[in-house]
Amino acid sequence: MISLAVIADDLTGAADAGIQFGRFGNQVLLVPHQELAAINPESIKGVLTVSTASRNLSPAAAGERVRQTGMAVGRLKPQLIYKKIDSCMRGNVGAEVAALANVCGCRGALIAPAFPAQGRTTLHDVHYVRNIPVADSEMARDPASPIKASRLSELIALQYRRPVGRIDAADLDENPRRLKALVGDLLKQGRRLIACDAAHQRHLEVIARLAGDQFPHLLLAGSAGLAQALVRCRFEETEARPASGAAVGDHLLFVCGSGSNVLRSQVETLTRKTGVPRYILVPGRSTALSDRSNTIAKDLASGAVVLQLAPAESLVYDNSITRQLAAETAAIVRCRRPDGLFLSGGDTAAAVLGAIEASGVRLKVEILPGVIQGTVIGGADDGLPVITKAGAFGEPDTLLQLYGLLADGRWAR
Repeated sequence: MISLAVIADDLTGAADAGIQFGRFGNQVLLVPHQELAAINPESIKGVLTVSTASRNLSPAAAGERVRQTGMAVGRLKPQLIYKKIDSCMRGNVGAEVAALANVCGCRGALIAPAFPAQGRTTLHDVHYVRNIPVADSEMARDPASPIKASRLSELIALQYRRPVGRIDAADLDENPRRLKALVGDLLKQGRRLIACDAAHQRHLEVIARLAGDQFPHLLLAGSAGLAQALVRCRFEETEARPASGAAVGDHLLFVCGSGSNVLRSQVETLTRKTGVPRYILVPGRSTALSDRSNTIAKDLASGAVVLQLAPAESLVYDNSITRQLAAETAAIVRCRRPDGLFLSGGDTAAAVLGAIEASGVRLKVEILPGVIQGTVIGGADDGLPVITKAGAFGEPDTLLQLYGLLADGRWAR
């Protein structure tokens, strides 16, 4: 039985939100939306998390894909559905949340993208990334989904095109009865999508409890931060499970396709402090794929290797770039199967898993904040350890820490 389903607009988001719900069952299975038809609900004893790969579609196309995915998930009869959105509000949040709320028969949705642990907060309707309004952050230069405003309600309305309700941080600090009355009034006014402030994790817990106790007919839409809050509200008397996992070995392939400055800094720290060789893929460069893959595979036989998409601000987003990176990765894996495969960037992760013909990932543990370990399902590389991370998540030494953990077995507590 599927106790909970997560529907996310990209693969790394599906992983970092889905793993939060591990207490809802014995397993967390991540699949691309194309694989839903093959799912046997009786075979899943826990959580199903689905990537729609819709972040970079048009709003209409994204809404339609989420509608179809919602219908397919609904046929599997999960007890609860959670809509994962980007913590920086990239993508088609208004269109996707509205589409899923409609297909699920929800009266509306509470939308809270904040993820305080990763520096994403919302205060007085302004969404921040590490204390910088999101439209002034590097997200404004995202090549595929640039952010053009910082007000949360405005970002939602860009695709929803109807009045959006608001819950301020001050409302969340109010008496629960007054908060319930406020939400009820907004719904009576026809404000089906309600943008929620969250300056810290406690605000997210108030939102999760509000939905669970007072408005179960409202869809919850948020990042892994709201997912954590929902779990805490449901299992508040249960001790947290300690992070655990197994070292996978020294032969690690780090595939870094995100253009985030955060990921670039992490790669620089890793390569500078460890001497791990780095290969930079420049789209369109004439180097023969087989020659480069063989060279990288030889280095991989000796230890860890980084394969990084050229960090050039001038690169224009093009699916062909991601496909080229995925093809390169698949060729390397065929030459020399790594002990572990690290994938950063949602499009990159989806493309690589597709290139190695995986049908999904069995998620196991969050080994560092926002860094999720699992194993590949299907294809010639079934069982291969895979680790995913959103490009903009983490600290400068996150990849360095990860390298030590995967190679040496010293798991963070």
